[in-house]
Amino acid sequence: MAIKYVWKIRKYLRMKSIIHKFYFSLLATLLVFCNLSCTVQKKVNMKKNKENDTSTDVGKYIITAPVVFKKFVKKSGEVTKHEEIYIQHSIQDYYIKFCESKISREELENHLSNIDELFKVATLEVEFLDGHWDICDDNLDQQSRIGKYVIIHRIMKD
Repeated sequence: MAIKYVWKIRKYLRMKSIIHKFYFSLLATLLVFCNLSCTVQKKVNMKKNKENDTSTDVGKYIITAPVVFKKFVKKSGEVTKHEEIYIQHSIQDYYIKFCESKISREELENHLSNIDELFKVATLEVEFLDGHWDICDDNLDQQSRIGKYVIIHRIMKD
């Protein structure tokens, strides 16, 4: 009788081993597929973005670059609902200062809404500056972010 139980236990352990092997191979397969899905990225046609910048006037350039929207983050780290618009040029994101630009935020948003692509790439005449981002009326008593930013002179029609 004891031998009968020993055989049952051995049979149970063999079945358990087969089940573990099955689960292990299933898990390994899922990990491979997850890894492949994460590493395969959507190919984006950035040929337009590879064009050289063209100088139009002193300090003004015609560039073709992605335009992105980012949520405003307070000093405390709190993310707000307000979105700011940036131009991604070279390896930097440049804040667009609309109060100095010759076009309005609405004009740029309308132009971007007509672009039916995942990444909104626009050709713009811009000027790169360095200074206060948030001050538009020479009120230097107001607290402001400081750094490189861009003003847009005009949208070039594609």
